Amino acid sequence: MTSPKGHDLSGTQRFCLVTLRLAIGWHLLSEGIGKFNSMTWSSAGYLSGSLGPFAGIFRMMATEGNEWMLRVADTCVMYGLIVAGALLLLGLFTRAGAVIGIALLTLFYLSMPPWGWVPQPQTESNYLIVNKNLVEGLALIVVLVFPTGRFAGLDALLFPLVGKHFPEWLVGRRSQEA
Repeated sequence: MTSPKGHDLSGTQRFCLVTLRLAIGWHLLSEGIGKFNSMTWSSAGYLSGSLGPFAGIFRMMATEGNEWMLRVADTCVMYGLIVAGALLLLGLFTRAGAVIGIALLTLFYLSMPPWGWVPQPQTESNYLIVNKNLVEGLALIVVLVFPTGRFAGLDALLFPLVGKHFPEWLVGRRSQEA
């Protein structure tokens, strides 16, 4: 059984997948740059308001005496968003960008889960299980499983040169055409 290579997709399907990748990349990059450029941004408020299953860990990171943990968290969020967004926009190591984005969105989801039994202060709506973090994370899973960087991105240039030197989970399955 052969797996889909991306070459058997229609032009419209490729366009839609690439557009999804670009939109998510733009969103993540702009969020990261916004946090980087802000002189006052900190994840302290978000972490201290955590209500999810790991609330104790997230709240501890924002407490007095753990400033170094908060700085690490802030740095990881800022640069993680910037790196994931840039990789997705460029179509460069697209799978790595998707994995970074999925990891960040999973942490955001678990920090403030939209579960009916968990209070949801300061949200624009009262979600039930599905919120924008989950939707964007699921969309990144779609980006992860299709080689969008290879049919519209720098992965198309890079894969023939160095693809054989990286694991399949990172660069995708090799095909006769690639």
